Amino acid sequence: MKDRISEFYQEHKWLTIFGIGMLVLGILILCVGFWQTLLLAVLVAAGALIGALLDKGGWPAVKDFFTGLFARKE
Repeated sequence: MKDRISEFYQEHKWLTIFGIGMLVLGILILCVGFWQTLLLAVLVAAGALIGALLDKGGWPAVKDFFTGLFARKE
C-alpha cells in the first residue's frame, strides 16, 4: 500500500500538492454553508487543474493554458 501511495505521489507530485494545499486553504478560510462549500470545491478543482498542468508540462504549460483561456478570439 505504501509503495502505491509513493508511486502515485511521484507520478502526480504537483496535482497532489496543489490539491491538498487548496483544500487546506479552503478549510482554514471558510465556514460551514452552501456558498462556502461551493467556493471550497472551486478552490480544490483549481488547485488540481494547476497541479495536473504542472505534472504534464511545468510552468510553461500553466502559462499556455491561461494565455489560451484569456486570449481574444477574432
